[in-house]
Amino acid sequence: MRRLRIVLATSLVVTPSARCAGLAQSDSSSFSSSSSVPPIYTARFTSVPFEADLLQFVEECESSISCAGVSIDPKGDIADGGRLYRHSFVGSYRTSKTYETRKKDFTYHRGEVRISPSGEEVIEVREDVTVAQAKDVCKSLLSDCVAFTYPVRSLTNLDRPPKVTFVSEVREFIPSMFDEWRTYVINDPAREGRIKVPDQLRYDRRVAANPYRTCCKGEDIPPMEEVVKVDTLERISCDISREEFFLKYELPRRPVMLVGCGKDWPAVKEQKWLPRNLAPRFGNRTVWRARIGGEERLNNEDYNHNARWGDVTEAMLTGKPYYIFDQLYDPEAKIIDDEYEDPKPVQGGDLFQKLPYFNGPLRWFCVGPGGTGTMSHVDPYGTDAWNTVIKGHKWWVIFPEGFKDEAQLHCDPSCSVKDPLSPHWYASVGINAARSEYGVGGYGQHVLQKAGETIYIPDGQLHSVYNYGETIAITKNFASAANLDEIWMETVTEGDPAKWKAMYYHTLNRQQRKRVRKSRYWKERQFEKNEEEECETDQEDEMTRYPVFLDNDPEWVPEVGDIVEAQFSIDTEDGEDFSEYWTMARVTSVRDDVADVSFLDENPPNDGEDYDFQFLRPLPKEGDVVEAQLGGRYNEWYRATVVKAHPNITWDVEYTAGDANIDLGLARVSIREYDPFEEEEMVQVNWLEDGEEYWVDSVVTGTTENGAGVNLKRFDGKEVTGVSSTLVRRIRWDFEKDDDVAVLVDSEDDGNVFAGRVTKVLENGRYDIILDDGDLANCKSWSDMRFQWAMSWDED
Repeated sequence: MRRLRIVLATSLVVTPSARCAGLAQSDSSSFSSSSSVPPIYTARFTSVPFEADLLQFVEECESSISCAGVSIDPKGDIADGGRLYRHSFVGSYRTSKTYETRKKDFTYHRGEVRISPSGEEVIEVREDVTVAQAKDVCKSLLSDCVAFTYPVRSLTNLDRPPKVTFVSEVREFIPSMFDEWRTYVINDPAREGRIKVPDQLRYDRRVAANPYRTCCKGEDIPPMEEVVKVDTLERISCDISREEFFLKYELPRRPVMLVGCGKDWPAVKEQKWLPRNLAPRFGNRTVWRARIGGEERLNNEDYNHNARWGDVTEAMLTGKPYYIFDQLYDPEAKIIDDEYEDPKPVQGGDLFQKLPYFNGPLRWFCVGPGGTGTMSHVDPYGTDAWNTVIKGHKWWVIFPEGFKDEAQLHCDPSCSVKDPLSPHWYASVGINAARSEYGVGGYGQHVLQKAGETIYIPDGQLHSVYNYGETIAITKNFASAANLDEIWMETVTEGDPAKWKAMYYHTLNRQQRKRVRKSRYWKERQFEKNEEEECETDQEDEMTRYPVFLDNDPEWVPEVGDIVEAQFSIDTEDGEDFSEYWTMARVTSVRDDVADVSFLDENPPNDGEDYDFQFLRPLPKEGDVVEAQLGGRYNEWYRATVVKAHPNITWDVEYTAGDANIDLGLARVSIREYDPFEEEEMVQVNWLEDGEEYWVDSVVTGTTENGAGVNLKRFDGKEVTGVSSTLVRRIRWDFEKDDDVAVLVDSEDDGNVFAGRVTKVLENGRYDIILDDGDLANCKSWSDMRFQWAMSWDED
């Protein structure tokens, strides 16, 4: 059955004239001139509206340390769904349509509570509490406490901030650009009145996505003794039985330190792996995976997979920086395997043991000087890992179980050195791991591993390693039966049927085989990657992402004092460009074809020098024809003309729709370059019928000769010609289960479009589709889809 796709303008969608008439009377910072709109929707602690599922939105808020609540649009209701708002503070601004967080006693804010000169709002200052303890103190022991604030970094007492200031009032809050200060504000209606500056607790999408700004610049590492002081990881004897270890640690996925595992290994008893003994054991042309640096340090984290042993030993014996991290592929190197054995508690517990090499032998021989290591990562293929230190010390940072947002731990390229190394990461991210909350109530853990100890890390647990002084170790990944579901998925989706068959018929017991037969990876067509798990979040809404405005005079030259947009970084770690790297700046000097600028936003770390004009662009100016987002927040875009550009970098626009309606004070993100409607583009047209106005789903079939109008075909097949472009708008299209669609499917050449039906709307906004020929097109973006009624199929 075809879904009715007409929206009544007088109920769910208001015409431009109706909305703009109200907006014309409002100031630039207001949601609406109507007094019926509660101030919570216009406050600075409120986000822009999102089109989202309410339950998912609330769940995301509860799991975010910076979200205090969620509100339904003032004109919406639960039945309709629609626009939702996030808040970094609620307080007395709550309405009947506001959900306040129930799982968090505090909301996190990146910045500092500024103390007044009198200091009368300070209850006490403590240097002996962790962040978790500070929450308990503020909530339960100090009845007047409304917030606590603290500086972040210190080389001592790694499990706690250097000092925590508890306050009875928040009179001034200063956001912290580089994460020098952090603040937690209590979520308690009885104390909310003492938050005097709620608008200063502004909602910041960057803080919501990444609470801690990871600027990897310095290399100051705390003394090893400071890590020892806060190391609380359990130590147990390596004599524990396989069964007890599996039940107590592998099954509940608990990291632990085993003691004494390698005491009888030849590598230990005969000191075979010490550099002076290791160097003469292999031929100079033996190939290793290693990094070899300059005179003073390793210059990057990249490995040479074909390093010659002669070059490695030269570095080893002359004090030149080097680091071996090798899987012992070379036949000559395999003698290392005879000089250690798997620790007793994990022997016989590797489900990969009887498989052909699973992307390598999954064990690594590690030798290197101090200052080397790895940044945060999860081990591959669903495997657990053990690591035994033969010489030296390793500083481990282990992040809380269930925390998977590794992007929060990456060095921010906008404020980090060009090629961050392990010392940079540890001096900025690692050092603060136990002072940082990852997810609600989870904190990082510091561990110092010494020679003779073996650490066990279960799959999925983010961790990092730093070597204090010269360190020698052996580490191995193994497939634990405690993680069977993940291991089976990895084995099946690896692509080699011989591997999963070897595991099924020669490794798994009867009950394990029964379990995997019930999994989604048993049926023949499902020996593929879990599409929903591997499916990336849908691209940011192209209708509202930071817009491009490029219709400029090629001879344009900026002048000193001009406000422009500057591209302060164009490359990310994966080599892709993102529009968010355009930011506001003021031109401070101009010479030849370059300019110096001073950034107005807090995101870039420094002022910009020697900017080529191609990396600058002017802002929209009076008279420019643009496409504007109605009201600055609705998912509707109309052609408009800029009538005024304000010094505060907002714009007034006049819509070309009918009654000369205007929008006042639109932000930059709500204005973009106007593109004429194109043939085969899906749009909505304003339709008047029987005295009622409707927005009707349509497709452009052509344009009029003078270019002022378009020809359209409605979703019901009715064709109309010469419709004024002012009656047509763009929106972001949403699809529902069982919609008949046409989808772009990638091929080796150009993509091909196939007919199909939506079978599932994924939580991340993408779609699973079954094509008419029976094939599957999963994890598809809305931008690759159209309704079938909008297509003109070729006869073949």
